[in-house]
Amino acid sequence: MKDQKTLLEVSDLSLSSNERLLLNGISFEVKTQEIVAIVGESGSGKSLTALSVAGLLFNAPLSQSCKKMQLGKSNLLSLTKKEWQALRGKHLGMIFQEPQSSLNPSMRCGPQVLERLRNNQLGDKKSYRAQVLSAFEQVQLPQPERIFKAYPHELSGGQKQRVMIAMALIGKPDLLLADEPTTALDVTVQKEILTLIKARQSTSKMSILFISHDLSLVAQFADRVLVMREGKIVESGKVKEIFDSPKQDYTKGLLFARPQPDQRLRRLPTVADFAKKEKDFPAVSKTSRIKNHKKLYVQKPLLEVKGLTKEYPLTNYWFKEQKSLKAVNEVSFDLFPGETLGLVGESGCGKSTISRTLMRLDTPTSGEIRYKGRRIDGLNEEELRALRKDIQLVFQDPFAALHPLKKIGDAIVEPSYVHGLIDGKEAQKERAFQLLEQVGLGPAYYHSYPHQLSGGQRQRVVIARSLATDPKLLVLDESVAALDISVQAQVLNLLNDLKDKLQLSFLFISHDLNVVKYMSDRILVMEQGSLIEEGEADELYFNPQQPYTQKLIASLPKV
Repeated sequence: MKDQKTLLEVSDLSLSSNERLLLNGISFEVKTQEIVAIVGESGSGKSLTALSVAGLLFNAPLSQSCKKMQLGKSNLLSLTKKEWQALRGKHLGMIFQEPQSSLNPSMRCGPQVLERLRNNQLGDKKSYRAQVLSAFEQVQLPQPERIFKAYPHELSGGQKQRVMIAMALIGKPDLLLADEPTTALDVTVQKEILTLIKARQSTSKMSILFISHDLSLVAQFADRVLVMREGKIVESGKVKEIFDSPKQDYTKGLLFARPQPDQRLRRLPTVADFAKKEKDFPAVSKTSRIKNHKKLYVQKPLLEVKGLTKEYPLTNYWFKEQKSLKAVNEVSFDLFPGETLGLVGESGCGKSTISRTLMRLDTPTSGEIRYKGRRIDGLNEEELRALRKDIQLVFQDPFAALHPLKKIGDAIVEPSYVHGLIDGKEAQKERAFQLLEQVGLGPAYYHSYPHQLSGGQRQRVVIARSLATDPKLLVLDESVAALDISVQAQVLNLLNDLKDKLQLSFLFISHDLNVVKYMSDRILVMEQGSLIEEGEADELYFNPQQPYTQKLIASLPKV
């Protein structure tokens, strides 16, 4: 709109820590009723910018300088902590990436939202409960009364995020800061959350500062884009300008690092490729793919799953009917040597339960699993150890998967030691060096600790550790879900290189169909514990037969 006024203005903002410049003289503005997105890799300064605008860096050991930071009529540079608290309650709302960390685990959800009203004296005290229930209804939470009384751990990820949105919007703020609000959510929930935020933005006439590393999401959601790299804004403009004619190589790298549905590249382009002016990214031809599949599927299966069922008890009462949850319901599939088998579905559909039963971390209720033709149920301790040497699991969160006080080299070599594959400190160290080289890190990282590495580097370490036992099958459970798009491309390229070099097979579990389609030979689709559709990856993606699969594909953000 031509008559839009400036709501937020930031001029020449810099942040430094121990003489290291974290934000380098950034300036931007947000107009009334406008959605401005900040995009960039981890460490680019996106979240620091939002935290600065929200006044949440008081206790951080940082040096800040800024010529101007104005929200409406408030000079943010001169506010006291008490004034900041009042501003955040009434004029500034915030949604963070991880609702489980943002919500108090020992407090019911309703009172947490109600506390926002009470602390900021918003409206009539007698109507606080009704306001919270109304807010839950507005964010489309089912059974608002139940949610009001529920603890955060009793809700799904999407429901917890909706509670956070209700809390952020209940004060009817002028500006909403949304910092990666949908990164860890399924594509269908992600679409619902963004649609919901945009609808509320339109009706309440607020502005949004939206932070994301996913440009395809930004394309659907924002009016303008700021591209950040190493603490600087390197490019900015309207969404159409940035997506149709990106000027910076860095922006091009962010745009094209994500797998594209209309082509299958042998190797995904990365930011580094565009910095080197690389232009040649050959595609995999349909003919070569058909030829490869003919070789794959004349082999005997490496893994056979037949009628797999896993139930969890919900009640445990004597002399009463016992209730249970069927997390996996009579699922059957084969996985062949050298194959990447994709497994997709929303949270709670049973994907991770399948991965745990394959590793015998969970015992199936019924059905059978065969590895190399041999049933794996009933294995003794020694046989089970041998199975786990052959089948390795790569988790979603590499930071949680690594011991914070254990050096990277020791963490990598630990499986070799446990399985008695290598004797002697020198041999173990040499093996760790070899594995670090294999995943593109090198011996220099041997003495590092997990907190000293980036997310992408930590994921490479977890992959290196999974390779220590020379496995035949890797179960990759949401192994790239939490990574930036550019880092995700690097890890996917690494996995494909390792698969060819080491003749590995993958069970690739994810809720992101674009990534699964790029990686997989075949795809299995799960809904509420049941396998509802399977097929060759491209065929299933472009010609889905089941309404649920069609819904998953329709929910994918498209650039």
